[in-house]
Amino acid sequence: MTSETSPEQNSTPRKRRFRLLRDPFVVFLLIGAGLFALDAWRGGGEVDRDIVVSRAEMARLAGLWEAQSGRAPTPEELAGLVEATVREEVLFREALRLGLDQDDTIIRRRLAQKMGFLLDDTTRLEDPDEAALRRWFEGRAERWAEPPRWSFRHVYFSVDRRGEQQAQADATGVLERLRSASPPAWRSLGDPFMLQREYAERTAQDVGELFGRRFADALATSGEGADAEWFGPVRSALGLHLVQVVATSPPRQRGFEEVRAQVLEEWRRERRREANEQAYRDLRARYEVEIEPLVDPGDDSEAVRDDGGDGAAAAAGGRAP
Repeated sequence: MTSETSPEQNSTPRKRRFRLLRDPFVVFLLIGAGLFALDAWRGGGEVDRDIVVSRAEMARLAGLWEAQSGRAPTPEELAGLVEATVREEVLFREALRLGLDQDDTIIRRRLAQKMGFLLDDTTRLEDPDEAALRRWFEGRAERWAEPPRWSFRHVYFSVDRRGEQQAQADATGVLERLRSASPPAWRSLGDPFMLQREYAERTAQDVGELFGRRFADALATSGEGADAEWFGPVRSALGLHLVQVVATSPPRQRGFEEVRAQVLEEWRRERRREANEQAYRDLRARYEVEIEPLVDPGDDSEAVRDDGGDGAAAAAGGRAP
């Protein structure tokens, strides 16, 4: 006797298969298997499977911990530091194996930066003798000149409080009183000011950072002394000011002995920059650099012009020097 199977019974295994394909976990496993197979087909990069945490490395980790916490790590804490190091190394090697370092701009820049640091560390410079350093200083002594300084006082008028026109009018009226034969006490005039109302020995840069460039320029063209006239109103980012310059210290050229340490440090920085640039040029010479033109050579467009610099060669295309 032959048994007959109903259509409903035949469709049951098929329904189960469809239900499995709709299961997210099964889909995840299938995708993972596919990626694994793809990596194997592409011949994923070989990676060194040996990770050794030496006693020297453990001592380094313990030293870092002690420097930060003020005490030596416990055995459990040291074990945690070692495991964190192993974890980082495992993930780092797997990232290299998958080529994750190839198309990452941040990684490229970081590696280039580290190469720059390496060039800096391997550059050996000998300090110049005293006569050579002195000659170098004399050729650029203005770098170490002290700038002029101003001591001044001011009366402040708030544009926010008074309005533009009223602040201008009030400042002009007070200026006339300050210039009169019997001027009032200047501290009692104007509006409250959040900063100081008197400043001593400030450079143009100091004044510019506090009040703005226009204010600093006004000081540079003013008179000075206890009897110097008040002038203004001078605008700043804070409002309007009437100003009196009490004293001015002229620029002063400092001597070599006074700034010798700074001169030597600047000499070292400059020579290191030159040495690093030459080291880069030597490295660059090992490569054939070809830069494609921005426009088709047959295009008559004038969008790209020769500026006479290295960028001109890049814009025009061809091999860079």
